[in-house]
Amino acid sequence: MFKNYLNKIEPKNLFLISVLILSIFGLIMVFSSSSVKGMEDYADSYYFLKKQGIFLCIGLIIFIIFSKVETNFLEKNHKLFYGIGIIMLLLVFVPILGKKAGNATRWIDLGLFSFQPIEISKYMLLIFIAKHLATKSKRIKEFRIGVISSTLPCIPYAVLLIMQPDYGNTVLLLTTIFAMIIISGARLSHLVSIFIVLSCSFYTLILMAPYRMQRLLSFMDPYADPQGSGHQIIQSYVALAKGGLFGVGLGNSSQKLFFLPAQHNDFIFSIIAEELGLLGSSILLCLFGFLIYSGFKILERSKDLFSRNLIAGIVIMTSLQIIINLSVTVGLMPPKGIPLPLISYGGSSLVFTLLAMGLILALDKRRK
Repeated sequence: MFKNYLNKIEPKNLFLISVLILSIFGLIMVFSSSSVKGMEDYADSYYFLKKQGIFLCIGLIIFIIFSKVETNFLEKNHKLFYGIGIIMLLLVFVPILGKKAGNATRWIDLGLFSFQPIEISKYMLLIFIAKHLATKSKRIKEFRIGVISSTLPCIPYAVLLIMQPDYGNTVLLLTTIFAMIIISGARLSHLVSIFIVLSCSFYTLILMAPYRMQRLLSFMDPYADPQGSGHQIIQSYVALAKGGLFGVGLGNSSQKLFFLPAQHNDFIFSIIAEELGLLGSSILLCLFGFLIYSGFKILERSKDLFSRNLIAGIVIMTSLQIIINLSVTVGLMPPKGIPLPLISYGGSSLVFTLLAMGLILALDKRRK
């Protein structure tokens, strides 16, 4: 009965409503989870709220603009976007522009603001792959076309991400491309060989750096080092346990009092679960479900291969980001540094996610 009701709703309207509600909900939770940190670090409990509010306004303007953009321009200039994406990832290594945070250089600092180039570069790669798969659709079952020529363009992006290092986005990007290739009709047996090679490569990278192995071991047994590598996930467990069914109330989290690191970005779902409980967390998951469901409904009715491939890429990437972030929060995966789309604090993620959501609406218009 509920599915029949959903089918009666225009997918575009459900998609739009989901995006807006999630964005507003994210703004509320960013304030709730960051007010104490804002007061401690900047003597202003509204510091992160004001910044995220500005990001949201910019993102919504970009969302509206890109929902009306002429998508033929993207298709015709796919090679240009591919090159721009690589250049932006290279800029983080320029001493004047590159900004280091922790042990990674993932940001471009322009003085007045800084941003993470992978948040826009990944969509530029999706545009290129979507056009490539559309052009080669009749030969997609050939190993040379379906696997080799479709994965080779990803190598420069993967290498630059590993150099930063940013393994979370490397895995996210490559998994999305693999999914796009599969949806396009490539043979699964052909992709298995590439998957094995990539898996062995990532395992080698883990063995080469002790801190990566430590992170993996702490994920498997966080209580082996509760004050060190296992601290973050243990504090996330505490937040989830405190929330119970109905939560401790909006703004009443105790874990945000500097017990849980990254409480307003990577681990914001832990604060949501603590303050709003299982009930509030379930509502959030339902909203994400509506977003992904309506995205795939828009995909189903697309008429041309480029639109179908690009919508599939954006929806799959967004779905994977949600899955990875939530899996890290509940201890099913080691920390990846992947934000929760439309919810976590961060201008780069919010603005460019809204840009991608706008592109889906623009691509949907091509069916007419």
